[in-house]
Amino acid sequence: MQRPTLFSPRSRMGAALLALILVGAACTSTPSQAPASGGGASAAPGSAAPPASAAAGTKHVAILNKDMTDDEIKAEIVKEGSLVVANWTYTANDELVKQFKAYVKTTYGADIQFTYEGSQAPSAYLTKIYAAQGGSNPSPYDVMAVEENYWSDAMSHNAVDNYLPSDLVPNQKLVIDAFQHAPTSIAFQSTAFPAVVYEQSKAPFLKKLMDLSNPALKGKITLPAAGDITAGGFLLGLASELGKDYKDPAQMKAVVDWMAQNIAPNVLKYTSDSSEMQQLLRSGAADAVTFWNSLARLEYFSGKNNDAALLLPSSIYPVNGYLWIPKGAPHPVLAQVFINWRLAPDVQFPNTWPIDHSPWSELSEGFLGPSYTGLVPDWLKADYNKYYPTLDQIQTQFKQVDWDAYNTGVKDWMDYYSQKTGQG
Repeated sequence: MQRPTLFSPRSRMGAALLALILVGAACTSTPSQAPASGGGASAAPGSAAPPASAAAGTKHVAILNKDMTDDEIKAEIVKEGSLVVANWTYTANDELVKQFKAYVKTTYGADIQFTYEGSQAPSAYLTKIYAAQGGSNPSPYDVMAVEENYWSDAMSHNAVDNYLPSDLVPNQKLVIDAFQHAPTSIAFQSTAFPAVVYEQSKAPFLKKLMDLSNPALKGKITLPAAGDITAGGFLLGLASELGKDYKDPAQMKAVVDWMAQNIAPNVLKYTSDSSEMQQLLRSGAADAVTFWNSLARLEYFSGKNNDAALLLPSSIYPVNGYLWIPKGAPHPVLAQVFINWRLAPDVQFPNTWPIDHSPWSELSEGFLGPSYTGLVPDWLKADYNKYYPTLDQIQTQFKQVDWDAYNTGVKDWMDYYSQKTGQG
């Protein structure tokens, strides 16, 4: 979610973290010709209607409204030649780029340019998309891989193209209905949410977000910078603890007032920079930071901070990443190839990639459907449910966010948050 892209430390982090079971789902690679089983259970059908019938020997590419042969698809990929994806700052970004380029080369025989932009403030991406749209220019991005609320905002600006179902995205069938907004988007995470990552030995009293007001934390915590979804998600969780309705901007301003009076005196810094938060935790400058739940897991598996623990909000409002294609994307065929690859089981669970456990735990964010459940690597099987939820928990224990209501009111109370914390 940053992504910003969600976790908990292992059993030694104590019983409070056994509830950490709540984390997200991420990536996998397969040819576009057929959905990958990835070694998991049988696929769960998606809610979208089946693709339009394609002529014999062709694949229907909905975004182009064409039936294309494999040779025509390969020729179009060579013609497009490049792809720009907007996402977050993963530790393994370079390996992700390398893996996708190799996949395209192996599957389609094409060498492509692949620009993978990473930002912890995806709202900047929307600003550029809307500016291009207003000037009747092509979109600067081919694929958006950011939180669900940005998709909702882009929908309200008529900036999202229809591409599902498509014969180029057969892995759509592996993703359960709850994680699909066909025909425009599909999730590549299942349980990403803002939370508090803290030093368990230094702040054992942390049980809920309101406990950040404890005087023992004076000058020892970080809160998210105003403007991005990390701040929004944090305030939604705090609103739930305070019994406030996030759909009412006036009540959200009351939440900000409570935060400003009770938590703000303890703030060392307002930041949404994950690298900075890691440094502050490891140096002892901060005892608790507010970021995506994946940071706790990332810290633990890094081997540099096995005291890092995860505080779960009382109510979990997931802010999962969704894949969508902006209108006017210049490379729509490669965009769909990437989306299909990102959903493939062996990318969601990149067990064969040459990366350590820490970046693996950042990329792999839970189950998108039954086809992924058999892919937990051996080194994590014994402890997986201490870090990630079961598929049943994913489907039953998280609260859905009303993104239309959120987007309608967020500027009002987010500006107020900025003002009350001296960021504006």
